[in-house]
Amino acid sequence: MLKNASRAVAAATVSALCFWSPAYAAPTAVELVFEQPYLAKIDAGAALSYRFERKTDDKGLSPSFEDSVTLKLSNDEKGRKEAVVDMFSGARAHSIGPLATSGNPVVIALLEQDVREMQKVLGGSPYYIRNRMRDAINDGGVVEPVKVEFDGRSVDGWRLTLKPFTKDAEREKFKDFAERSYELIFSDAVPGGLYKLVTVTPKKGADAPLLVENLTLEGVAAARADAK
Repeated sequence: MLKNASRAVAAATVSALCFWSPAYAAPTAVELVFEQPYLAKIDAGAALSYRFERKTDDKGLSPSFEDSVTLKLSNDEKGRKEAVVDMFSGARAHSIGPLATSGNPVVIALLEQDVREMQKVLGGSPYYIRNRMRDAINDGGVVEPVKVEFDGRSVDGWRLTLKPFTKDAEREKFKDFAERSYELIFSDAVPGGLYKLVTVTPKKGADAPLLVENLTLEGVAAARADAK
């Protein structure tokens, strides 16, 4: 009888482990983008570095380039952690922040850059574009388990796929951008949670995309001893 009880306990344990595996416990898009405490384990004064690549042959868009994006952490006057995102270098350089440290603020910075570019190319209201992106996240997108290769090892992660404008009532006004897709890969095992963000904008009637942008985590620089 004890043997049967042990088997029952073992079976229940296996069942529970299966239920809480990535396939059954997928976080929501809102949790991945806005709520996960990815930066809680990173000290103020540290900086996360990302490599950014932009590829396009369309003369109506800003040209291709490669550059860096840096997320810098510090403490405000009350000792609360905050973030600043330094976008690019040279003539393209600008900073966004200070920002709250829930989720990873680099995502917000990249999406805001998209809003500005699309508004410049398409016209219309930046608020409308921004709201469609937020709606896509709130609606959930597609979240799937994925393996991430980082720092010489394979770790578990989540891939979030969003297509904010595909079903929009005003999709014709978005032109080629109507089919724009966002793929975001997160993992608790990489510094800052965000491993990669890839944006693909197809070009109607063409084999090659209109625009591809790729942001990939390179690493983290530890906080200095004299950092706030």
